[in-house]
Amino acid sequence: MKLVLISPPFGKKGQMSKGLPIAPPVLEYLAGLTYKVRPDVEVQLIDANKEVFRPEEVDADLVGFTVLTPQAPWAYKMADKLRAMGKKVVLGGIHVTALPDEAKPHADAIVLGEAELIWKELLEDAEHNRLKPVYNGGYPELKDLPFPVTNLWNTRYVYGYFQTSRGCPHRCTFCSVHKFFGGRVRMRPIDEVVREVAQSKWRLFWGIDDNIWGVNVKRSIELYREMSLNIKGKWWFGSGDLVSVQHPRSDELLKYARRAGLTAVLVGWESNNLRSLEEYKAVTKQGRQRRDAIKRIRDHGIEVMLFIMIGGRQDLREDFEGIMKLCDELKVSAHPVMTTPFPGTELYEQYKEYLLPGHDWDSFDGNTAVFEHPTMSPEEREELLIDLRAKLFTIPKILQRMFQVSWKGFPMSHITSWMIQYPQGRAFKEYARQRMSMYSTGQLKYTISEIHSAGRS
Repeated sequence: MKLVLISPPFGKKGQMSKGLPIAPPVLEYLAGLTYKVRPDVEVQLIDANKEVFRPEEVDADLVGFTVLTPQAPWAYKMADKLRAMGKKVVLGGIHVTALPDEAKPHADAIVLGEAELIWKELLEDAEHNRLKPVYNGGYPELKDLPFPVTNLWNTRYVYGYFQTSRGCPHRCTFCSVHKFFGGRVRMRPIDEVVREVAQSKWRLFWGIDDNIWGVNVKRSIELYREMSLNIKGKWWFGSGDLVSVQHPRSDELLKYARRAGLTAVLVGWESNNLRSLEEYKAVTKQGRQRRDAIKRIRDHGIEVMLFIMIGGRQDLREDFEGIMKLCDELKVSAHPVMTTPFPGTELYEQYKEYLLPGHDWDSFDGNTAVFEHPTMSPEEREELLIDLRAKLFTIPKILQRMFQVSWKGFPMSHITSWMIQYPQGRAFKEYARQRMSMYSTGQLKYTISEIHSAGRS
């Protein structure tokens, strides 16, 4: 039996992007899971962000897609083509779990939740032509998980990845993580995580936990201590909250995190507008001293980037410029994205009546304004975001921020700072270039200068 697993492109309308410098983690993990439960199955992995996908060339008994919201239209289209050719198709992922009734017509089977408990059954059902319409994987404990398979790609990547837990203790309205992972946080045994990273061929990693230290500070300290003792010459970055860095043991936490190879962290600042922060139910995630927390992280030799959403219904025009001022004040970078109400989240239900017509799911990409705002048009918010990104990622700004990281992290935290900021700036610049080319065709109404004039009036 042959299984082909596909990661859809993130580009608008299914256009290929350059993709992330990390291989799609779900596919590598599913390959490992397949070899564990059915070692006789032949597996092929395709990253459609980096290589052209032609349905007519697929040679497989079963084709699987893992689907995030902006990938859904392309995945459905390709799944329909494959099924018309007589191929069996299975769909899974966060979007499918959020909207199973939408996904069902495009697949022979869909997977809700996680795959560990049902994957063997699903493969055997496919082999014997008896696929069920729905497989509910539930939320298994994370002991004895297979290691990811990294040698099946036709493309090259910079980073590997590892996962130590699933879920997040916070309940932000914009995030689907706590619902998708069953409303509780599950943790892998520390020795299994250490062994996986130590044995991996990679030197650079993305820690894909939704919160690298906010699950349990005591456990995180133990994990990082063991990593520091047993893993040498490997470095990683991840995402975390700020309230955990205000814990009484935060200095110990950060000391061992850096010794374990943590070079940079994307922290959830979420919003610079208090009303938005309250709407997102993210206030408790910040703690009372979030500015001091950022300084503490950098003083330990770990680079910081702020994850910020902008353009929400509570946000104002001046909030866009306020993010630039904040970054200059704190001497950190940011990853600003358009507030996006993903299906399956509380924010989606709150914003549902304001959603703009004409947008398919591939517009839910963090760049596009998909809902009405009380005072700003969609075009205006999109152009203000482009302008903000352009100001954030000039080379002088990147270099200034790099040298604000404590020398405790030299050289890898400083190298990582460049490796994260510079490609991100290039990607934002390319997106802006593509968008500006649309002005000549009259597809967009506003220019940046017109928006600035409107903001001053």
